Amino acid sequence: MPTVPGYADVSLELVNAALTRPAYVTFGVDPTATDPAIIAADVYNAVTYAGSFMSIIDTQVTLVSVRVSYGTDGSADLVFVQPSTAVGGNSGTSLPPNNAALIHKVTARGGRRGRGRMYIPWCLALADAGEGGAITSARQTALNNAMAVLKTRLETASTPMVLLHNPGHTSMGAPDLVTALRADNLIGTQRRRVGR
Repeated sequence: MPTVPGYADVSLELVNAALTRPAYVTFGVDPTATDPAIIAADVYNAVTYAGSFMSIIDTQVTLVSVRVSYGTDGSADLVFVQPSTAVGGNSGTSLPPNNAALIHKVTARGGRRGRGRMYIPWCLALADAGEGGAITSARQTALNNAMAVLKTRLETASTPMVLLHNPGHTSMGAPDLVTALRADNLIGTQRRRVGR
């Protein structure tokens, strides 16, 4: 499905040394730039900034690429893939990729259309959660701090995060600006992230 004109769909490709199958973290942005290569560079800089996204990822994980699909009016998306060799900054043994931190994308819009989420794999260790799946308050704080840095760095680069909408039973409306990123206090699970 094409991206809304003037907005960009971003995919971060993550690969763990212990698993050949990659995991992807996706979100939308509202860039001032119209060149997807510039947008990809801005996103890369925000993601790898000190204390940002990559600081909470396992050191065995590499950010392999940043893919940007920029929506244009009346033609196909402009796509650029920026290769990367950035590695995570969180040492220790993380949980399998199907056990991820669930990050809520908060907007000023009410209802289901105003809520989003993303799952971040390889950022939780066994000690970060109890048997009931509750994430420790210290780790939740660390996740929230990293997400706040990511959000701020994207805004500083004039590429703020937005919530892109898919067609549904209600009017999509324009993408909504993400006002906050909050880590859930429970582990999120995704069955499809476990390789067979």
